Amino acid sequence: MKVWDLATGKCRATFEGHTDCVWSVAITPDGKTIVSGSDDNTLKVWDLATGKCRATFKGHTGGIYGVAVTSDGKTIVSGSSDKTLKVWDLPPIDAVIGAEVAARYINAKVVLIGKTGVGKTGLALRLCEDRWETTESTHGMIISRLELPRGAGLTDMERELWLWDFAGQPDYRLIHQLYMDETALGILVFDPQDDNPFEEIGYWEKALRSAAKYEPAKLLVAARCDRGGITISNKLFDQYVQDQEFAKFLCTEAKTGDGCEELKSAISEHIPWERLPWTATTQLFKTLKTAILRFSDEKTPLVRLPELRQRLQLLLPEENINEADLRAVVGLMQSQGVVQMLAFGDFVLLQPAWLNSYASVVVRMAREHTDEMGVVPEQRVLDGRLDYKDMKHLPEADEKILLRSIVQTFLDRSLCLREETPRGTMLVFPSYFRRDKPNQPEHPNVFVTYGFSGQLEEIYSTLIVRLSYSDGFKRDQLWKDAADFKTHGGKRVGLAMTKKAEGSAEIVVYFDAGVPDDTKVTFIKYVHEHLLAKAQPRESVTRVRTYVCPYCDEPLENRRAVQIRLSKGLKDISCQVCEKRVPLLDLIEEKFSSDEFLMRVREMDERAKINLDNESRELILVGHAYAIAGEAGQIYRQYTNSDHGIDGEIEFKNDKGEASGRRLYLQLKSGDSYLHHRQRDDVEVFTIRKERWPRYWLSQAYPVMLVIRTSDGKIRWMDVTAYLQQHGTDTKQIVFEGEPFTAPNVARLRDRLLSQGNLTSQKSERSMGQ
Repeated sequence: MKVWDLATGKCRATFEGHTDCVWSVAITPDGKTIVSGSDDNTLKVWDLATGKCRATFKGHTGGIYGVAVTSDGKTIVSGSSDKTLKVWDLPPIDAVIGAEVAARYINAKVVLIGKTGVGKTGLALRLCEDRWETTESTHGMIISRLELPRGAGLTDMERELWLWDFAGQPDYRLIHQLYMDETALGILVFDPQDDNPFEEIGYWEKALRSAAKYEPAKLLVAARCDRGGITISNKLFDQYVQDQEFAKFLCTEAKTGDGCEELKSAISEHIPWERLPWTATTQLFKTLKTAILRFSDEKTPLVRLPELRQRLQLLLPEENINEADLRAVVGLMQSQGVVQMLAFGDFVLLQPAWLNSYASVVVRMAREHTDEMGVVPEQRVLDGRLDYKDMKHLPEADEKILLRSIVQTFLDRSLCLREETPRGTMLVFPSYFRRDKPNQPEHPNVFVTYGFSGQLEEIYSTLIVRLSYSDGFKRDQLWKDAADFKTHGGKRVGLAMTKKAEGSAEIVVYFDAGVPDDTKVTFIKYVHEHLLAKAQPRESVTRVRTYVCPYCDEPLENRRAVQIRLSKGLKDISCQVCEKRVPLLDLIEEKFSSDEFLMRVREMDERAKINLDNESRELILVGHAYAIAGEAGQIYRQYTNSDHGIDGEIEFKNDKGEASGRRLYLQLKSGDSYLHHRQRDDVEVFTIRKERWPRYWLSQAYPVMLVIRTSDGKIRWMDVTAYLQQHGTDTKQIVFEGEPFTAPNVARLRDRLLSQGNLTSQKSERSMGQ
């Protein structure tokens, strides 16, 4: 549960203790106590001021979806999926009933940013371990625990401070945006010998402001000051520090330690401890978190949740560690960025920095594409056939699992497109498409020009990706910082970005002649809303229409005059050629300001999200099949073309561990698109979208298993071959009665299949299905 300040929208506190979704919350009339109901079948009573859990009530056998407190503050009523209401006595405010011992802590994230080679990693080593060694440039990021001087900050709760050292190479910039949120303080490091440090500092300052949810404090640090002082004038530099609102400027030398203790004190002083949300947690959760962090230094950073539970139980024999508690703790640690739960296979990444490192390798390969097309073959990524250069990497099995998660992350964050080509599926990164538009240096029929600032690569990439998946326009051609789309009527619409100084840019939107007004408004409104959501600051977004005289077709060149007249509420302007009046508040402007087109754009964006989610879920399902087959000790093979109705196969090994030739075929589908509850009998029904699938499935020599990921994230499977043999190939729907798709179930099915010998006959398949 989270407690929010209504005035500022900031999170004040987090209460940990439930082990499943919290569905219901009630507050007592005096405003001092919270009662919460959860899918873990418990009610908890909390003190709002301290986060202490005063009571845990058990009695329901299903999730609790409704909680109410009577007006006298003495009684709780709870409603559950077990079809019961229960009435409870609310304990007095000083009573503690069956509650866990609680601890309180604050988690602060400090990021160390700046261009490559300025000495960030050496500085981080001095701050965290008080030692010096010669270091190479950081790849990805390094996350370290930072201990601050005693007595610093708040004294009534434990403090956790994590220092994130980000690599400064250009290849990592698109990726860093994924990890800068929740930053409490940014340390911007620069080389004092740089003749013009402002441009690089300005980039990172904007990156931090764009990614962080709330305005973080900032320190400006000159590194390697043993090489000399700042080369630019002190007056100019002091003015810059003041204008950009840096809390403090410091000079440091990591090799000797000069200035580093002062920097530590400044970090402690300027972290806004009083504004950071605190966390109340149970003693068990705190113990598990501390133990998991001990494992993060080991050489096997990727583990499955059952394995992690076994290792924790050996380390903590006095604790009774159940899966629900462990899953809750890992999920909470993920929200703090110190571990990462992958979306498939129950894998936990104990060192999230690996995601950043591998992602940057993929991005670099897209940027260095020989034809400047900003693409990487997806299968090459999934197979791990990457140009790692001097980066250390994981064992092959772990690497393939992590790479699948990275592709899914790219799609989830709208950083790339998946495009089917004759050469296979390609990952297309719009920001790294470098081919110039042939023989068309200018963009004709410019309709509107937008100015904005922020993280240009991310803003541009996500705009192109989400437009491509919105179903409103069909992507036609990509160019360097430009993209053409086609309307449903085949007309061209497009946009092009031009970068300006210090993280600012312009985007022009252009249309072919004959594009309907409604289509123009929809396209520019989509661009407009995207920039308002992504630009930093939001106020940097400007919009300037290009007007054309309706009488002589001459563009109005004096844009400033247009803006001044619009700001004054004037409705027209004189054409500089024919001197007739040109309307400024035309029909397009009226439509642009209407709620109708805002709703249309929001529907397009929701469609883009759904389409991207479907791409992501496909990768999750394949990753899950790969992980489950591997855990069961069998072989999974993915098919590159699944349009026929089969996505992959599991080949079983014999008792000697050799491939047996016996196999199953898998059809993987997301339940959101194919599965629904039938009202008349409340059964789950899978809809067969393609008529040829049933005949194709039934013609196979081996059984076909339908694997479904349901909307609640659970994955089940059933024998579709046996179902079709009973109901015929003309069936359009399958009553889905699948069992969990788990390693033990795979192993049990393997034993049944191997005991039956030859599976090529219909009789054997039918008996297996029965």
